[in-house]
Amino acid sequence: MSPTVSRAVRSAAAVESPGVMRVRRGLFWTMAGALALTGVWGAGVTGFIYFRDDLSARLIARQIEAQYAYEERIAALKSHVDRLASRQMLDQDSVEARVNELMSRQAQLETRGAMVAMLAQAAGVEGGATQARKTMPESAPFAKAPTPAPAAPPTALSFAPVAPRPLPVFDEPLRGSAGLRAAPAAKETSEPLKQRVSSLGQSLAAMEQQQAGALDRIMTRSTGKVQRLRSVFSEAGLDPDRVARTPTGAGGVGGPLVPITEADAATFDSALVRARSIVETERRLTKATKSLPLRYPLGHPADVTSPFGARNDPFTRGYAMHTGADFRAESGAPVRATGAGVVTKADYSGGYGNMVEVDHGNGLATRYAHMSAILVSEGQHVDAGAIVGRVGSTGRSTGSHLHYETRVTGDATDPMRFLKLGGRYRDLL
Repeated sequence: MSPTVSRAVRSAAAVESPGVMRVRRGLFWTMAGALALTGVWGAGVTGFIYFRDDLSARLIARQIEAQYAYEERIAALKSHVDRLASRQMLDQDSVEARVNELMSRQAQLETRGAMVAMLAQAAGVEGGATQARKTMPESAPFAKAPTPAPAAPPTALSFAPVAPRPLPVFDEPLRGSAGLRAAPAAKETSEPLKQRVSSLGQSLAAMEQQQAGALDRIMTRSTGKVQRLRSVFSEAGLDPDRVARTPTGAGGVGGPLVPITEADAATFDSALVRARSIVETERRLTKATKSLPLRYPLGHPADVTSPFGARNDPFTRGYAMHTGADFRAESGAPVRATGAGVVTKADYSGGYGNMVEVDHGNGLATRYAHMSAILVSEGQHVDAGAIVGRVGSTGRSTGSHLHYETRVTGDATDPMRFLKLGGRYRDLL
């Protein structure tokens, strides 16, 4: 305030009364306050104008920073979804490969089961064929996990240092965003499928064990029977290996040579080959035993009136060799072949009278003499137990009986040795 105005104010204050002086002071302070507020407002407006651009830049920078943080999070979620999708595809491929493997294994086991059943039938193992033909476990067809329906994007969280702002809008939906919500559903769908695949694998493993057990039982039974059959031929004076050998020209076989290594020795296929060999040996020996003269010529045990060996001849009363055994029998009783073979003689033959000779192979032959009737002809094949004639007393005989001989490579042998052998191994005949 200028000196002139100050002096005028003091002069006016001195003239006025004390009450009027107080009113003018209040107006003064009011004016002074208004002037102060006006100054502060002016300073604020000046500061706002000065700092406005800097504040806007900071706000924009923070907005951009929040957007970048959100986009980084979205990118991380995309990567996570891609990993889940890749893992799901790998699991699916793994299950498909496992199913294909089990289907191939099931087909192999079905083939093996048929072979074991045929082998069990050939070996005569009761229950083996039935067990080997058990129905294979049904393989469930592979069902792919259903494609999940698109789901809403996950609710975004605030990753920016400022308050949450409207999310940026994308023209295309996030690729694989449905996988976040669909992953649990796909897992729930794949778990039962994996359990079914696992159950199928266990069923096939159990079936494989059953087949191996059936094959082992076949081998055990056939091995035991082969040993007993070999004993029969050995005690009969025959070579069982020669008897069981495959005859030349009895069916063609062949193929490339594929040796089995030691590592394959314990496999099912090698065990099947060994079992087939044992069963085939059993079959050949069993067939050969039908040709051995091990059965009674009268079909049942009978009294021996004159054994094999040296004796007093019933006509000359001199010491002579009896080349067979005489069995007591009524005239007309049936005379049966003691083994399968081919009739080489069927006619009257001197002291034998009506005589039939049967060639059993392997150097074995039998003779049936003094018969009243011959019921077979030369060249005829007869089975074991077939009737070849009737008991009589033709030829050099003193009465009704059967003269029975067994010859090995043309030499007369005690027939009782073979008949006793047949009695011990009656269950094999």
